[in-house]
Amino acid sequence: VYFISDLHLAHARVLTFCDNHRSKVLGVSTIEEHDELIFDLWNDTVKRRDKVFVLGDLGWGISRMQALPGRKILHMGNHDTEPVTKYLETFDDVVGPIKHKKHWMSHHPMHESELWGLPNIHGHTHSKGVKDPRYINVCIEMCAGRPVNFEAIKSGEYTTHERVLSAEDMT
Repeated sequence: VYFISDLHLAHARVLTFCDNHRSKVLGVSTIEEHDELIFDLWNDTVKRRDKVFVLGDLGWGISRMQALPGRKILHMGNHDTEPVTKYLETFDDVVGPIKHKKHWMSHHPMHESELWGLPNIHGHTHSKGVKDPRYINVCIEMCAGRPVNFEAIKSGEYTTHERVLSAEDMT
């Protein structure tokens, strides 16, 4: 099982957000390079029988995702504005905030009063994480474009609360 968020495919402006943070993290200068790198990292990581939860904000190049391996589950984000039927052409399912093996999954970080003692795997905040170990940010900027294995999250190998990135971190 893997998680990733905020792909923003074919969304050229995403490369300039947060002082060009995404361009620096991924080492790309065009949206075409960005999208190709995301697809390459997905193909290098995910196998046919794996499940990938995409926690929102896909962008506009979603039809290209059909060829990517794995069972793809979408949790729609604030930029995912197509009808659900459009996403079901590419994704195996479209869901809202749900639990997966004692972890909440959502696009936005959930309010701490809603966690009920469980961690929250989320996206939306790009390179601005939450300095709280209950929040695991799987945005492209935090995982350098590679889907994050759930085992790395459960074991504590992948965390984001101690490495909240800023533009200064990139210089």
